[in-house]
Amino acid sequence: MSLKPKPHKTLNLSPPSLLALGFLGFIVFGTLLLKLPIANNGHVSWMDALFTATSAVTITGLSVLNIHESFTLFGQVIILLLIQSGGLGFMTFAILAALSLSPKVGLKQQMMAQDSLGQTSLSKVTFVAKGVVTYTLLFELIGTVILTTAFTPIYGFARGLYYAVFYSISSFNNAGFSLFSNSLVNFQSNYLICITISLLYTLGGLGFLVLMDIKQNKKWKKLSPNSKLILTTIAIINLVAFVLIWVLKHKILIP
Repeated sequence: MSLKPKPHKTLNLSPPSLLALGFLGFIVFGTLLLKLPIANNGHVSWMDALFTATSAVTITGLSVLNIHESFTLFGQVIILLLIQSGGLGFMTFAILAALSLSPKVGLKQQMMAQDSLGQTSLSKVTFVAKGVVTYTLLFELIGTVILTTAFTPIYGFARGLYYAVFYSISSFNNAGFSLFSNSLVNFQSNYLICITISLLYTLGGLGFLVLMDIKQNKKWKKLSPNSKLILTTIAIINLVAFVLIWVLKHKILIP
């Protein structure tokens, strides 16, 4: 009779499945935090909290609630952190956490990072993970400084700084969340705010790899096909959208 212990079964999930579970974990944790009494005004249901957390982590930007009125400062900061987490990506955090504990990242973790960061070379995974964080924080910091100068004369330094941080992170991650019930309508004639937020959206949408490609190659002919496709698509969409909005606003070609 054998007394050898039976081997424990391990859950062998594919990298995409683990990534999905990682994002699901962020959503569940965010939902629980948003339901805390210190996070909301007492009228936020579980479904509202789940919807808001999901929208923030997936940087969708949809909301069934007025963020400013429904959530306290603590709750708004939680939403902001969820946006940042979703924008940077679960795998970016995982890689950096692994590096902080060990200088080497395991093969399985590297394969997960390949799926998350879109890299075919394992040697570039760590570089991209660090680059994404540095690039994100740098542009968000620049956006915060500029927006602070715009919001401070209106709301004072403390609130102006908070609004600047919120909109810089929300814009750069293309989240679309707003602290104002009418979004940014009140600032439609404030070109500094409008241009800064538009640039943050564009730079965040381009992504680290495209900007790094531009920095390294500079000339259009030397850019990768992926970078050319992204730049061309964004330029066409922005141009077409601008023309359509301008035409509709001025009622040109409309009898």
